[in-house]
Amino acid sequence: MPELKEIAALVGGEWRGDGALEISGIQALHRAGPHDIAFVARGRADADVSALRAGALIVAADSSIAYANLVLVADPHLAFARLLAHFHPRRPFWQGIAASACVAATAEMGAGVSIGPCAFVGERSRVGAGSEIHSGAVIYHDVVIGRDCLIYANAVIRENVAIGDNVIIHPGAVIGADGFGFGRTAEGAAVKVPQVGRVIIGNGCEIGANTCIDRSTIEETVLEDNVKLDNLVQIGHNVHIGRDSAISAQTGISGSTHVGAQVIMGGQVGVADHIRIADGVMIAAKSGVTGTIKSRTIVAGIPHQEIGEWRKNMVLARNLAAMREKLRLLEKKIAKMEEK
Repeated sequence: MPELKEIAALVGGEWRGDGALEISGIQALHRAGPHDIAFVARGRADADVSALRAGALIVAADSSIAYANLVLVADPHLAFARLLAHFHPRRPFWQGIAASACVAATAEMGAGVSIGPCAFVGERSRVGAGSEIHSGAVIYHDVVIGRDCLIYANAVIRENVAIGDNVIIHPGAVIGADGFGFGRTAEGAAVKVPQVGRVIIGNGCEIGANTCIDRSTIEETVLEDNVKLDNLVQIGHNVHIGRDSAISAQTGISGSTHVGAQVIMGGQVGVADHIRIADGVMIAAKSGVTGTIKSRTIVAGIPHQEIGEWRKNMVLARNLAAMREKLRLLEKKIAKMEEK
């Protein structure tokens, strides 16, 4: 078991107390035992730690918390994440290429690639070194997958998709399905517009379970590096999402929209087509973005508005019934005055 001083070195922090204390794992604050380490979120300087049994705590470097054994770091939450990865390393689902996997003769496999039972890799596709493809995943032809990627069970990656290094695609995700593009005849019948473009996913991206990213009509649907998509997200054709953006579950982004870098969207956000969202914008859950957002701000509501204005309007909305009653009373008073 690592000692407390080794834990501190691992997360780039400083230790206080018994540096030789052996740490067996990381636990939730109120479940941690004498050989566990737990973390106190930044801003919780007033946290009551008197009843805790944890062997040590991770706290912010400027924390005033008094405890027998501490690790002081710049960001306790990031240190917590690093220790979780340390104590719970990923275990390979499969070693080598399963006998029941179907790998095309023209496909190229890098060193150490693992392909689980009943997975499929199509013609001329390339899988980078150290990547894992789990059972039932389907990789169509002419797909490029980078190094150290993790493709979970039953994910589907259609033709001509390019995926960078260290990408995680969760079960049931579909990358490269046809974009929702249709024309109309003079009689009003829908006519499919062929979707012959590509999907390009950058390094370090993570695609949630049952999320769909549509291929473009003729250009490219792009996720830049380190984009994080939650489960059940829909990305329309020709959409471009900037680096380090994070999009929560059940959000839908319509076609040809450009989302800037480091944008954060809450759950169930709807974004209209052919608009632009500036870098660093934050969009509250259940918002409907109906037009371009030109500068870094926080928006909420349907249609979207600056969050301060939205809050004021919500207060008014909650008071509508009382305001209506006051208006009725005023109308009655005016009517009586007019009768005189």
